[in-house]
Amino acid sequence: MSAASPGAGPLEKYFGGFGRALANRNYRIYWTGQVLHVQGWWLYRIAAGWLMFDLTHSPAWLGAVGFALAAPFLILSPIAGAICDRAGHRRIAIIAILCGFPIMAATAALTWSGAMSPELLFVLVIVQSIFTAFESPARQSLVPVLIGRRYLTEGMSLNWATFNAAFITGPMIAGFLLVAGGAALTFTAATSTFIWMLIMLLRIRGEGDAPKRRFHLHGLMTDVVSGIVYTLRHPLIPWVIGFHMILGLLIRPYIELMPGVASVVFGAGAEGLAKLLATSGAGALVVSLAMLMAGRERWLMPILVWTQIISALTLAAFAATDTLWIALVAVFAAGAFTTSAGIAASTLVQQSIDAAYRGRVVAISLATNMGGPALGAFGIGWLAEGIGFQGALLAAAALAMGLMALTARRVSAARSSPEA
Repeated sequence: MSAASPGAGPLEKYFGGFGRALANRNYRIYWTGQVLHVQGWWLYRIAAGWLMFDLTHSPAWLGAVGFALAAPFLILSPIAGAICDRAGHRRIAIIAILCGFPIMAATAALTWSGAMSPELLFVLVIVQSIFTAFESPARQSLVPVLIGRRYLTEGMSLNWATFNAAFITGPMIAGFLLVAGGAALTFTAATSTFIWMLIMLLRIRGEGDAPKRRFHLHGLMTDVVSGIVYTLRHPLIPWVIGFHMILGLLIRPYIELMPGVASVVFGAGAEGLAKLLATSGAGALVVSLAMLMAGRERWLMPILVWTQIISALTLAAFAATDTLWIALVAVFAAGAFTTSAGIAASTLVQQSIDAAYRGRVVAISLATNMGGPALGAFGIGWLAEGIGFQGALLAAAALAMGLMALTARRVSAARSSPEA
């Protein structure tokens, strides 16, 4: 399938990278679903964290729900990727959304009824995240198939721009919904956006990722192991994933912990939480759009290295203040630099994959991107029980800067090696 279309000329002329990314009809359909789907993901994520902290007032429980949101990615993503490569990425995304819908509906219903408990919420979030661990890599693996390699940088940047636009609008909508109807209303709204993504996936035709053989489980673990071996032996991919995981483990968990930080450090309610998250998302969106319009590939490795190091400095600035306006400046910068690092890492990985291993490698990459913050939130949350949110975040930022400084040169050298 070609990424270009007869309408690509005017789109490219007047809208630059944005037009190039949306020149393909199937990708436009996918992106239309993605716009609302990422809103729903933020609504679900914020509602779960807000409800857990409201039920417990415990940093450890807040870290635990962040762990539950993403830990299944670490465990299941390699298996999910192998299944996607066998059964078809679009097919698995559709099945996973259908399976996850009853769990989301049950979460909303139990919250409406007042029957929710911390333990039950933790279990429901884990089960929902299991299905997301299959749906997300399957859906992300569709992007190169739909858009083609020629416009892959633009497509990945548009995906990140969409995600980070939701980083602004999602928390703002969540804040409004939390004030208007609490976590129950927010969960209900999130459920409706997942249904919208399902409808858009069903509309895509001829996406070219249909399985080449009838799906069966025989030899599945062989596929899983071969995907892991391929990833580890690749001259570039493991270095990019490993370096970016430092950011995921130690910097990005500030998002999962934000409900507690907003309440304890800044004395803010749902409105303050929405303001902090939306400001971080604004920085992320600005960078996403800038990289989308530029569509350049040659500076991806320096962007990855330097923006991650600067991200650690911005987290330290955020953790060191209890003045809200200074915190807003810091999270704006944190959102911008963590996102630019994420775009660079994702594009470098997608560019380097053999098509036969795409689902498995994307799944492993997503496992680190999603699982890293989960593990980080869990650890930093428990540390915050003893030394407070600010002390725990400062310790995480210092450790991140040390690890990045030790590994930055080797990561930069990986892309310039003859094997890469």
